[in-house]
Amino acid sequence: MADILTDIPIDQIDARKLPLRERLNNIEVLMQSIQRFGLIEPVVVTPSGERYQLIVGRRRFEACQRLSLPSISAIVRRVSPERAAELSYQSNLQIDPINIADEVDFLRKIEVFHQPDQDAASQLGMTPEEVAVARRFSRLPPPIREAVRTGEIDERRALALSRLSLETEQTRMFRYIRENDPPVNELETLIDKVRNGNAPYV
Repeated sequence: MADILTDIPIDQIDARKLPLRERLNNIEVLMQSIQRFGLIEPVVVTPSGERYQLIVGRRRFEACQRLSLPSISAIVRRVSPERAAELSYQSNLQIDPINIADEVDFLRKIEVFHQPDQDAASQLGMTPEEVAVARRFSRLPPPIREAVRTGEIDERRALALSRLSLETEQTRMFRYIRENDPPVNELETLIDKVRNGNAPYV
């Protein structure tokens, strides 16, 4: 069935079931734009019983909700839940490249890590190497993943920590990064020593 462009009452749309990005940066700026110019680009929804499920446009939807608008311009597209999740992920990439921590949270929610890297890559439009990196990052303890999300440490240092097999080693090295802020090359050398049992002081 072809897509349909229509206005839908906002209270008929559910936005919390899909693994969309939770952080709504600069929402006030978007609200001001919608107040002045209206909603320029419609959201995308799919029918869900008597209601609709949001697929694309979480920030636009949230902004219209906060503005207490009665309805929102939407493209109605009939897709499976799996396809809806893929579309929401790809739309985020096109608008704003996401932090690896957000990306891994999404990949965990749609449960792709049980697939071979090649299959997951084909499903999501990624390379097998990108899936492999995300898989490595997903094995890090939650506090380290959250530190990347907040910018406390960068992705390269976090991925260096993923070379350590034990969570206790990763956590201890993470504490060392916080306290000493070593350059990446120095950190990687130190991690090699830990792996070889030659850095007991860390």
